Amino acid sequence: MAMFRRKSTISENGAGDLAPQDSHKLREQRWVSFIDRMDASFEKSLDADAKNMNIVQCRRNGASAAPSHASVVDEYFSVLSAPRTGGFVSVTHTSMIGKIISRKTLKEWIQMEKLKSLGEVDGSVAAGSKKYFEKAVGLINSLVLKVIITEIRDGKAELEVAVEPDLITSDNLVVHQTVNEGETLHFINSGTEDTACLAGKKYAAMKALGSVAHELFVKGSGPPIQAFSPATATSSDGTPRLLLNLDDCDEKSNESSQAKRLRAADANKQARISSTMLGAGVPYPLCRFVVDLLGGECSDGLLYRSDSSFKSFADILQDLEQMIADPEAFIHLSIKDQWRLAFGEKMHGRDKEQKMLLDAAARVTGTNSNDALLEALALLTQHDKQQVVMVTGSAGSGKSRLVMETKKILENRGWLFLDCKFDRIVHSEPLSTIAGAFDEFLKQCIGTLRQHQIQKNLGAMMQATDVSILAKHVPSLAKFLDGPLSSMCSFEANRDQVHHLFTKLVEVLSASGQAVSLFCDDLQWADTASLDLFTALTEASEPGLDSFGDQRKPKVLFIGTYRDNEVNDNARLVEMLNTLERTPTVQVTDIGVRGFDLDTMNGIVSRSLCLPRRRTKPLAEIILQKTDGIVIHIIEFIGRLTMERILCHSFVKGWEWDNETIEACPISDSVAELFTYKLKSLPAADVLGLQICSIFGIGIEQRTISLLKGYDGDDSVDIGAALQAAIEEGLVEAHGSSKVYKFAHDMIAETVFDLIPRDERSKLLTKLVTVLIRNAEDAGEIDDNVFVVVDLINRIPKEGVTDPAQRVLYATMNDKAGKKALSVPDFCSAVKYSESGLAFLDSSHWKSHHDLMLSIHEASVSALYSFTNVNQDLLMERINIVFEHASKLDEEFRTRLVWIKLISTTSLQEAIDECHTLLERMGEPIDSSDVEVSHVASELVRLKESILEESNQLSSQMTYVNKIMAMKVMTNLLSFYYHQRRLSDTTVCLRMVEISIKFGCCEDSYFALASFGVYLITILGDIDGVCWARKTLALLSKSRHNINAVMPAVITSVYGFALWLVEPIQSTHDQLLFGIRLAFDYGNIAWAIIITKLYINRIFYCGKNINSVLSELKVLARKSALHGQISVFEHYLVPINNILRKLKGLDEQVLVPIDVFVSNDELLQKFSTDNVVQLDLESLLVNELVITFIFRDMDKAQQMADLIQEKMTRKQLLFKYISADFYMGLLACYNSRNAQERNQMSEVETICDKLQWLASHSGWNFESKLNLLTAECQYTQGEIGKAAVSYDSAIKSAKEHKFDNELALACELAGYFYKEQGDERRAEAMFKQSRDAYIKWGAIGKAQTLPYGPVVQPTG
Repeated sequence: MAMFRRKSTISENGAGDLAPQDSHKLREQRWVSFIDRMDASFEKSLDADAKNMNIVQCRRNGASAAPSHASVVDEYFSVLSAPRTGGFVSVTHTSMIGKIISRKTLKEWIQMEKLKSLGEVDGSVAAGSKKYFEKAVGLINSLVLKVIITEIRDGKAELEVAVEPDLITSDNLVVHQTVNEGETLHFINSGTEDTACLAGKKYAAMKALGSVAHELFVKGSGPPIQAFSPATATSSDGTPRLLLNLDDCDEKSNESSQAKRLRAADANKQARISSTMLGAGVPYPLCRFVVDLLGGECSDGLLYRSDSSFKSFADILQDLEQMIADPEAFIHLSIKDQWRLAFGEKMHGRDKEQKMLLDAAARVTGTNSNDALLEALALLTQHDKQQVVMVTGSAGSGKSRLVMETKKILENRGWLFLDCKFDRIVHSEPLSTIAGAFDEFLKQCIGTLRQHQIQKNLGAMMQATDVSILAKHVPSLAKFLDGPLSSMCSFEANRDQVHHLFTKLVEVLSASGQAVSLFCDDLQWADTASLDLFTALTEASEPGLDSFGDQRKPKVLFIGTYRDNEVNDNARLVEMLNTLERTPTVQVTDIGVRGFDLDTMNGIVSRSLCLPRRRTKPLAEIILQKTDGIVIHIIEFIGRLTMERILCHSFVKGWEWDNETIEACPISDSVAELFTYKLKSLPAADVLGLQICSIFGIGIEQRTISLLKGYDGDDSVDIGAALQAAIEEGLVEAHGSSKVYKFAHDMIAETVFDLIPRDERSKLLTKLVTVLIRNAEDAGEIDDNVFVVVDLINRIPKEGVTDPAQRVLYATMNDKAGKKALSVPDFCSAVKYSESGLAFLDSSHWKSHHDLMLSIHEASVSALYSFTNVNQDLLMERINIVFEHASKLDEEFRTRLVWIKLISTTSLQEAIDECHTLLERMGEPIDSSDVEVSHVASELVRLKESILEESNQLSSQMTYVNKIMAMKVMTNLLSFYYHQRRLSDTTVCLRMVEISIKFGCCEDSYFALASFGVYLITILGDIDGVCWARKTLALLSKSRHNINAVMPAVITSVYGFALWLVEPIQSTHDQLLFGIRLAFDYGNIAWAIIITKLYINRIFYCGKNINSVLSELKVLARKSALHGQISVFEHYLVPINNILRKLKGLDEQVLVPIDVFVSNDELLQKFSTDNVVQLDLESLLVNELVITFIFRDMDKAQQMADLIQEKMTRKQLLFKYISADFYMGLLACYNSRNAQERNQMSEVETICDKLQWLASHSGWNFESKLNLLTAECQYTQGEIGKAAVSYDSAIKSAKEHKFDNELALACELAGYFYKEQGDERRAEAMFKQSRDAYIKWGAIGKAQTLPYGPVVQPTG
């Protein structure tokens, strides 16, 4: 190395000797000048390639640049040797970022840091020492980055030596401190730029780095590395060789013994170096780091590398990176319980999967931001599809852990997180698992600010009766009510109603703009009712209906996990997954969680053992081979290694092991063996206690444990003590305020349960059932524990129960569970409980236990009828058994209603006959013969007067059971007659009103009263019927009955057939939609279908935009399909879909879920031969009349008109199909003009009179129709001037009252009128207005057919 002369110290004015203060000032100026020149020199020598690789590589010029380099170094030593008046000079710059603010030699830096630590007192000494080592590691890291350079070889980047090893000494290093990089090491002289001459010097450079690191870590004290005597070795041929380990020694070579001597000498030297460093207070990881850098001996050109030494610079950087990122673990070995192998602090290897989860959450909230404030603001935005995430993987792969770690992130962003877990062993009360998630969350809210907000939302969004019903499943809700639970909470809620109430509860929780996540773990074990609820919640909000909900769609993320290798064991789960995938309003994100790869596995082991990744990699490879990377296997396998002392811990050196011993350690294909091994360490009594707990599944409540006291007399084990022992071993965890004990993993629970010998399980179950029933009955808690008891009972082999009394007891308990399951409702479980109960009984019990047998059979009928996959043969068998053994009507009434509904699906007339027969048995016969309109009219007048006189009775509640039963039968009978379009429904309605006047009101009374108002209008033409309909709504609002169950039928009568006569028809749409939603939500499917038909018909004839109607049609089709009403598609929704697409000019297309397209002509042909519902036939004929007239296919329109006259029933009613009358009047005028026949005009005048009466009560709804039909009549009769005025009036009225369809038709007919008169200008203007109106309506297909206009292309 060239020697450089120091520059003389001369001031700017040339003065040589200066005063002390001047000398100090001059030195400061020279420091500034030196730093600037040093920066410039360093910047010029930065390697551009190294900068691009993000590796800080400083290379200095060689001999060619000696003058400039020498001047910098010379000035550096000049400054250092100048007299100092006080410490180190600190220089600041105007621009601090990237500028050097202090510079010291490495030795000076060490001394300064030692002085700082000496100034620390008490506990700060240790903290100061820890900080020193962390700084030192950072300096070494910066030095390594300057020693290496990236070379590209064979397309691969490799790290090679860039500095001569002889220059890597503490004397050639200086510490720079900058604002942005902190303290970093730099070379004073980095040698030559030509790195070719440095090839093969990698290990020498590592040893030099080890020497610097040693001096830095021991703070310059103690003997240097050179003081440790080297081991000597000679080469057989006198040439330098590289020996990595003994495998490199050829058997024929005489180097084998030399290598062994080197190994022994190296081990001795490593021990001495480590011992010296430990004595100096250096943490063991840093001692190990230095020894591994030294890596053996370098003597006379022979380099020996020990097995644990560094093999690459990448490994060195990786070690340093781990130390810098986690100093407590990888420098100080001071993490909490680091000697106990903690795996739960960090989730490894799931970044991609967690991002997918967070992305789904971001789609819910409408943002991908990680900022909590932006996240909160985004909660106010809308989103389109419901987000569902399904996490799949094998048992123990970490599915639950992934979700729960994501839960922490979402909760920090303001999300509400509800979670629950299903159980393989125990199937508890239906819906209790999901309901428990809501209940536990609400418990946590009690006494917080959130409780007040939930109370406020509950009051605004749910009725008291609904909350009371829901509180049966979620008891904590009772504490969120301002008053006590409703006294009317005994209603039997059907499945759809319960689903609706849980949906409302989700809306309540998210009403304040907060996003909600519901996590259901282990769905492969979920019961049918829970899967049905999960599906219903995800499909609760259907976009496309304008007013299907009066609130924003709640922001909810649904998450489920299941074992993909067990999914086929649950057919309902497979069905649910397929349904979610097909649902267009749901977006499903599938996340597969598999075993870890080697890199992730090594990261886990490294972090858990607090050892560098390079050292744990061999161990990670073995563990991966043994466990397939499955998390639970990994944890238990390593736990076994520690228990057997194969993997052991030293407080100085950390974890140590022998790879060969671990590789020989056996492990079965199942993790059960690992858990079994751990259980063997527990006393036998504790194992038995855990086995009893495992019988109840993954968790057991403290109250259940209390009921098990004395289960085996004096031989009973202490279950509480067993749980405490298991908690200490990490097998069990205690959860929540209710003291629920849960196994740490479901696989642990399965293993413990499987340890119970099969031949002893039945005996143990019997003991537990006996004590549970006895203690629960004594405590008055048998109803609360019935599902727990029955679950145990039904796991006892039936043939093993020989005691007759015991068999009856078990059947009785199943009967209790079946009835409770029906009230949930969970029809699948109810069927199972009924079948299980009957399995304990036989035909002889009809004599000894008649009531029990009848009760179970009747519950079985109700469950089978409502069950989706109903066994029709079994259902009919049970119905006949009930009919055979019932001794009185009330014993078979429910079964009779099921029977009537069942046969109504195939024959309405048979169902009607059954209703009449049943009413006769009840003493409430109704004449089934057809009635005359005159008789009905007189009865209406009489009953109207009677109601006015005795209206107070309608405010009382009906208490006669027989009358209530009769009213239910009559409600079914009335709806059957309505579908048959027979006037007999008025007779039934009148009878129901009479009973209500005399005995008070029940739920079915309100429908009868609303229908009564409709009949006043349609039969008597009495507008007071509208007032009566409104009065029904007032009575209903004050009712103590479950009004939501009857509300759809009332809405149909009030808003479908009464109020539209006096109020703008568009104002009834929202209420009809509300009725549809209530009907679907509360399982009233019959009325849901009726209102759906009425609503679609209503919005079509009101001229609502066709695009919107098509969208709503699809939503309603999906709603109907979910409830198995496929016939509704073919008979009503498909025809209207075909008509709308024709108007829009679109091609024929099926309406999902029907696979084959069916035209309206084909449906008409089918209707003419099949026993179709009269209502559907009439609707199809009227709609075909309208569409054929609009497209001016007058011959076919006349055919439809003739069929209407032929097929239509109840022609006596004044206002049945106003649209049919209107278009038949227009058709008659057209035919009269073209055929010169006037015989149809008398019918047109009758229609005009009817429209005149209607328009007198609601000009909004009927004025444009009246004016247009009047114009056509006047045109037909030759009253041209009057016709022109009437056309203008019709156009004006349609425009003012928002009927785009009638506006388009009026302008079109006016155009033909003016064209016929020869007024081409007016005709063209009318056709243009008509075209615009048709396009606005969405009927682009029709707009294309008009004269005087361009072709318009349909869209959509």
